[in-house]
Amino acid sequence: MVMVMEMKIGIALSGGVDSAVAAARLIRQGNDVIGYHMIVLEGNPLANAAADDAKAVADHLGIELKIVDLREEFRRILNYFTTSYMSGETPNPCVVCNDSIKFGLLLERMFSFGEEKIATGHYARLVSLDENVFLARALDRAKDQSYFLSRIGKHKLHDILFPLGEMTKEEVRQEASGIDLPVHSKKDSQEICFIPDGDYRSFLKSRGIEGNPGPITDESGILLGRHTGLSGYTIGQRKGIGFSGRDRYYVKRLDLKNNKLILAQRQSLMSEALVAKDPNWYIDPGEEFDCLCKIRSSMKPVSAKVTIVSGEKIRVDFQEKVWAVTPGQLAVFYIDDLVVGSAFIEENCILESEGNT
Repeated sequence: MVMVMEMKIGIALSGGVDSAVAAARLIRQGNDVIGYHMIVLEGNPLANAAADDAKAVADHLGIELKIVDLREEFRRILNYFTTSYMSGETPNPCVVCNDSIKFGLLLERMFSFGEEKIATGHYARLVSLDENVFLARALDRAKDQSYFLSRIGKHKLHDILFPLGEMTKEEVRQEASGIDLPVHSKKDSQEICFIPDGDYRSFLKSRGIEGNPGPITDESGILLGRHTGLSGYTIGQRKGIGFSGRDRYYVKRLDLKNNKLILAQRQSLMSEALVAKDPNWYIDPGEEFDCLCKIRSSMKPVSAKVTIVSGEKIRVDFQEKVWAVTPGQLAVFYIDDLVVGSAFIEENCILESEGNT
């Protein structure tokens, strides 16, 4: 008789349906599963409700739930978010949190309790090739979260499980309903956890970042209006920019030196290349390589060539121009379905002669 060895697995229970189904599947496979719920926010009603939901899921599944208080450590994410906007960049807190908190501090905490693996309800896959483990896109392309996971260190991938990587969202919902999980009909979260209403300007104000009003101009310098503070804007933004006219204008650039918000028509935001910093590699990139690239999570990957400028900088040249390259956001590189690396966008490269036509 062949004995199946149980694996001790810590599952990050967020209080949502995805992590609940991931936990249920691991239990059904015969693993010894313990739930872990992170507390990262002070006195947030939605966070309190999520903790209650995580407890209800754990009780329903008959597993222990450990509460991990990371509020002090999470302040680093809040500080990163604030300082990025102050420096004219658009931050990606979920990416940074996944790397440093969920698959950093939480993973370490789980291992301290004797867990062998950490599992989450993310939609992504892990693929083994030549004794290496690669992050890969999920089967459900609409829900794929590999973009947000691409900063996780290569050495950590051996310790991670993504039980939902081969499932569609519809299948997850059906399974949750079939086993009567208490969160089977709970809506998915769409916003940043610490800004549930999406109003990041009010959040920045609560952090002491008061807007410094200044001019809004077009690319030629013609005054179009007044902005309320550059920290309230991002590249490609159209709504809420304080200007309305016959033509559609988008935020093209934040001129911090002159406190000026520069608008342009859509075509002027097309870029043929970008420069990025602080790469995280899952392969040896050599001097250059061809790949598919995403500069935002929701976009379709486009063909590109990555050139290594130095150990900390790269250049990405696109086969076809991309819209609204945004400093502070992430460029993620794929070969087929495999994630081969990522880097934070530092600047875009726009042909000014074409952008001003």
